[in-house]
Amino acid sequence: MKRIIAVFLFLFLVGCGGGTQYQDVNKAEGSREWGPKEIKSTSEKMVGSLYTFLKEEWKKPAFIQVKKFQNRTSEHIDTGMLMDEIRTKLIQKRIKFIDDTLDAETIKEIEKGQTGLIDADSAIPVGEMKSPNFYLTGDIRENKRYVSGKEIQYLKVTLTLYNLKTRVLEWQDEQEFLKSSKTTNISF
Repeated sequence: MKRIIAVFLFLFLVGCGGGTQYQDVNKAEGSREWGPKEIKSTSEKMVGSLYTFLKEEWKKPAFIQVKKFQNRTSEHIDTGMLMDEIRTKLIQKRIKFIDDTLDAETIKEIEKGQTGLIDADSAIPVGEMKSPNFYLTGDIRENKRYVSGKEIQYLKVTLTLYNLKTRVLEWQDEQEFLKSSKTTNISF
């Protein structure tokens, strides 16, 4: 009897909780909130534009470090997700990025190698670390209006490539979205 109850309980729990379905992120439709469609569209445009600039105009080695990328909208937007996608796609195209989050650990390894305790063939030599020659920065801004019972949201994503040596903004591009959503009339 206990087995029968356990089987029915198991089947009930499986039947109630099995509603997850996966979709193709590249076919995501737009929604009221910032989502996969905006991330994919923005990263595609920015990666293409920045890669073209670096390969056809800059034509020198680029070592890019991602700096502040701010969300200046009223909506919660994970800017790190967008920047990670842009960085990943550029790295896949062999563009180099500098990440200094592990510098302290790297310096400790270099110091250990100088003590003679580490095999000289595997010790990290002094002077091999690279400095960035570019900062990649940007922001997301919005303007909201209400027209004829609809919320009109204009979003603008701007990315800028800043040359550390000259302080010149070498590249900048934008991606725009104009969203229209029906507003709800809820009153208490």
